[in-house]
Amino acid sequence: MAIASLLKRERFYRDTAQWDLCRATFHPDATSTYINVAWYEGNVEDFLQQSARIHKGKVNIIHSSFDPVDIHVHGNRAVSEAFCLVTSALTLGTADYELASHMRLFSRLHKLSDTSGWRLLSVEASYVRDRIVTAFSRSGASEELVMTKEVQAYPKSYRYLAMVMLHRGLTPRPNLPHEDLPESVKRIADRNRAFLDGIENGLVQSTIH
Repeated sequence: MAIASLLKRERFYRDTAQWDLCRATFHPDATSTYINVAWYEGNVEDFLQQSARIHKGKVNIIHSSFDPVDIHVHGNRAVSEAFCLVTSALTLGTADYELASHMRLFSRLHKLSDTSGWRLLSVEASYVRDRIVTAFSRSGASEELVMTKEVQAYPKSYRYLAMVMLHRGLTPRPNLPHEDLPESVKRIADRNRAFLDGIENGLVQSTIH
């Protein structure tokens, strides 16, 4: 299916730092796009520019087990929902770790024309659970990973993700949608349902008629 292929390619292009190809999966008008993930909220242009500075062309963060199974189409609008596992390697002191973060990704799409096909309008993440494990234990490794009060203040659903992001100099937001706060997840689903039905809601609507 064209929509499922587009969604999977967008994730692959991002993971492999193919920024132009990733950008091409989104609506050409950046002001009509919306990205809301742990470290960023805004349009796709700025998101990809910041992603390029963070990744520097190296494959590290990988979106695997991504299967957009719930896709609904209404005319030239579509919405998608999928579970996704994001993994990332890091080194703290003398210890190597791997982060695994489970999330749900919600997307809106618009069909530009019969010839141009579908393009993404939005990607929003809801966090389910995460873990961090030692990839190879060395002397003193158990002392490298510390659950600080700053990290403990984050919701359990993405606490270890927050730990890794803080280590990398990023600032994850403490109020992200997550499974321990079901109403926050429902708000995303409700907005996408309203978009599919053509109900104006103030987000990525200006050029979608």
